[in-house]
Amino acid sequence: MAEKHPISICIITKDESSLLKQCLECLFPHAQHGGHEIVVVDTGSTDDTIKMCREYTDSVYEFTWINDFSAARNYAADHAANDWILCIDSDEFITKWNEENLQDQIARYSKAIGGFSLYSTCGTGHNQYLSKSQIYRLYNRNYFHFERPIHEQITPFDAALGHPCFSLDIEADHFSYAGSAEELAAKSQRNIKLLKEELQKNPHDPYVLFQLGQSYYMIDDFETALHYYDLGLSEDVDPRLGYVNTMVVSYGYTLLNLKQYRKSLDLEGIYDTFGNRADFVFLMGMIYLNNGFLDDAVAQFQKATTFEDAEVVGANSFRAWHNLGVIYECAGHTKEAEKYYKKCGDFPPAIERLKALRA
Repeated sequence: MAEKHPISICIITKDESSLLKQCLECLFPHAQHGGHEIVVVDTGSTDDTIKMCREYTDSVYEFTWINDFSAARNYAADHAANDWILCIDSDEFITKWNEENLQDQIARYSKAIGGFSLYSTCGTGHNQYLSKSQIYRLYNRNYFHFERPIHEQITPFDAALGHPCFSLDIEADHFSYAGSAEELAAKSQRNIKLLKEELQKNPHDPYVLFQLGQSYYMIDDFETALHYYDLGLSEDVDPRLGYVNTMVVSYGYTLLNLKQYRKSLDLEGIYDTFGNRADFVFLMGMIYLNNGFLDDAVAQFQKATTFEDAEVVGANSFRAWHNLGVIYECAGHTKEAEKYYKKCGDFPPAIERLKALRA
C-alpha cells in the first residue's frame, strides 16, 4: 500500500466569520476523509471567528498583524503538524477534491509546488464575469516558504531548486473580487498601500507594478492603472509567465476603457508572442471591433473559440460567439446572428438578443 501523505490545510483570516464558515463547511469533509489537519491563524478578528473555528479544528492560533501576508502564512506553516502545506483563503470554497490524485501527485513530485483551479467572480452588476486561474498553494515547508508582504509567492529556500510545478484535481470558487463598489475600493486601497511600500524597496519589480495596475483597474481608475502597466511592461519581463500575459491583456482593456482605440492597435506588434492564448486573441477581436475593422474582429473571435481553455470563462466560447452574433446582427445578417446566439447557451445577453430578434 502506498504511503499516505497527510497535509495541513492552512487558512489566515480576519473578521470574515460568515465567509470562513462557508469555507470550512466545504473543506471539512475532505479534510476529515483524507486525515488532513486544518490550521487557522487569526490576525486580529473582533467578530466570533476564533470561537467558530474551534467547531472545526483545535489548531487555531493568533498572529499579530504586521502588514505582511507572507509572515502570517509562514507562521501558519510553522504551527502545522505536517510538512505538506495547502493554503486556502477564507473566501475560497472547495467544489472538487480528488484525494487519490492529491496523494499520487505528492508522491511523484516531492520537491515541487502544486496548483489547483480557482474560479473567481470578478466585477459588479452587468460587468461581472468569471475567471479561471491555476493558483499554486501546495508545497513542502522543508523546501519552500512564502515571500512578499502582499500577493505573496511560494519561493524555494534554495534558488537552485527553481519553481517546478504540478497540477491537482482540485477546484474552488472565489468571491473576493465580487461585491459592492465600496467593498472593492476598500480592498484595493489596502492592497495599494502595501504594494507602494513594496515598490519603494524594489522600484523596478514588474510583478509589483502589475499588481498596482490591477488594483487601480479594479476601482476603475484606468489612467493610473495604465501608468503602472506601462511601467511593468517596460521592464525585462518573461512572456511565458502567466502574470505577464494577464498584464498585457489588462493593458489592452485599459486602453479600450480609456477609448484609446487607435493606440490599442499597437498590440498587433506583439501578436506573435501572445497570440497563442484565447484571452489575448479575444482582446484583439475587441480592439478590431472598437476600431471598426469588422472582418478582422470576426476572424479573431472565431479563432478564440478554437482554444481549449481561457482565463476569462467564455472568452473561448460563449463570449466570442455572442460578439460574433452582435456583429452579424448589426450587419443585417439575422440568420447568422441567431446561429451564434444559440451557441451561447444560457448566456443572458445572447438570450436577450434572441428574444429581440424573434419579437
